[in-house]
Amino acid sequence: MSSSSKIPIRLTSEIEDVKEKIRELSRSYQSNLEIYFDIRGENGFKAELRMEMSKQQSKRTAFPNPVVKKTWGNDPGYHQLTIRMPNVTSDRPDALVCHGVKLDDREAYILKYDPHASKSTVHHMMVYGCGEPGSHEAYWSCGEMDDKSDDSVCSSGQREIVYAWALDADSKELPEGVGFRVGGTTRNKYLVVQLHYANKFEEGKTDDSGVTLHMTFTPQPKQAGFYVLGTFGSIPALAKEDHHESACDYRDENVIYPIGYRTHSHHLGVVTSGYRIRNGVWTEIGRMSPQLPQTFYNVTNPGIDIRDGDILAARCTMTSERIEDTKIGPTNKDEMCNFYIMYYTFSKADLHIQYCFRYAHMFQWGKYLDNIPNTASSTKDLPPFESVDPFANYSSTM
Repeated sequence: MSSSSKIPIRLTSEIEDVKEKIRELSRSYQSNLEIYFDIRGENGFKAELRMEMSKQQSKRTAFPNPVVKKTWGNDPGYHQLTIRMPNVTSDRPDALVCHGVKLDDREAYILKYDPHASKSTVHHMMVYGCGEPGSHEAYWSCGEMDDKSDDSVCSSGQREIVYAWALDADSKELPEGVGFRVGGTTRNKYLVVQLHYANKFEEGKTDDSGVTLHMTFTPQPKQAGFYVLGTFGSIPALAKEDHHESACDYRDENVIYPIGYRTHSHHLGVVTSGYRIRNGVWTEIGRMSPQLPQTFYNVTNPGIDIRDGDILAARCTMTSERIEDTKIGPTNKDEMCNFYIMYYTFSKADLHIQYCFRYAHMFQWGKYLDNIPNTASSTKDLPPFESVDPFANYSSTM
């Protein structure tokens, strides 16, 4: 099949299993995301799966005042917004804790991200834009791993990824003239910082991790957005080289220009790569080991663009010394396969995060795509890294 054709999923008796896996993972994330899956069969059948998670509104209290500093340069609209956890504690392994602030009603653009976190304490940090936060408490448990929380990250509407951090990633500054738009007419009226703490804290320990956002009220000519590829499924026990692959047609009249990429897996990920495919030609967007700092790296081919009709594809290469299968899921013991594309566009419309997720046991590149690069799982030219899996040889029955 030509690489320029539609990317289908074979409709088999397993499709209900796919749907259930999607529902299960969405429940695990405690997400308000609306997730759309374009499922095509060889007979032209097309089905759309739409899921919308609803969450109870929690009781309201006043937000603390965010720390805002106005300094810098000749830009009268420049300011900094620092959002830090108000000395929270992790009372269990894999605790997810959220803290939010209300943004100014004026439209603003994020120009740079300065994280304040350490991998010794924080497994990962996400910053989300919300229409309404999951709670107006100073902080709250959000997206509980056991799916028993009354609160989510955002209580209304889809949450928008604003920033992602893990493994001591460094600061990220956007190119000149590019900003991530919040406030104003966007649905990002609040910013919510979510911290995943892998371990329970010792008695008396607290954490104030967070992020400083360099921002401006001055309109920028280009706005930033995110496209995320990933998979559902599992990694087989004792896998030597397991490929989790995804691919989707890009169907949007707006041309986007990748300016950064980020890989995210837990302990089993070796290397993750992402590509644009146009007329059968694969162009690398990025390739990195998720065992290295999970920051947004510069793209492999600066100046690349993505247009209507292109295909976006990603592969996570996993290896496992575990004696049981490892499922894709949110906990530290689970795995993930995510490839984030940070891009800019000249479009002035409100942007929303786009997703391309595939079920790894039903989708493989080789069934639908030609000319697959032999470097897709290569670690050549990557910085040295070490992978240590604390769950190697682990069994749930032990």
